[in-house]
Amino acid sequence: MYVIDCAKIEGVLIPAPYERLVKVIVAPDTQDTVKDVSITMGIIAPHSRNDLHMHADGIELLYIVTGYGKAIVGDTTYELKSNYLIIAPKGVMHQQINESAETMRMLAIWTPAVKGADVISRAIEAAKV
Repeated sequence: MYVIDCAKIEGVLIPAPYERLVKVIVAPDTQDTVKDVSITMGIIAPHSRNDLHMHADGIELLYIVTGYGKAIVGDTTYELKSNYLIIAPKGVMHQQINESAETMRMLAIWTPAVKGADVISRAIEAAKV
C-alpha cells in the first residue's frame, strides 16, 4: 500500500471533556510497510482540547492543517493556526486547545513509532476524568 485515502479511514471518537476524532493513518499495528514512524490525524471539536500529557518514549510533531487556538509545550503557551508545527520533545508535557467555532485538524507524527491502539486507548483513558 503506497497511497492512503485518509478520508476513508474511520476514526475513533474520544469523549468529552477532550472531544475529538482520532484517525490512525500509519502505525506498526495497522500496516506492514512503515515501521519507524506513526501518523495520526486529530480532529478537535470546536472549543475543545486534548488532555495535557507527555510521551516518555519519543517525540511528537503536530502539524496544524486547519483551525486556530493555543498549544502548551512545557511551561510556554503558543498561538496556533494553520501551517504551524508543534514540536513536543520526549518527556515534555503538551496540549492543544481549539479556540474556534470550527474543528481543528492536526496531523501528528510520532517517532519512534507507536501502536495506533495505544494512541487510542491512552486518549480514551484520559477522558475518564
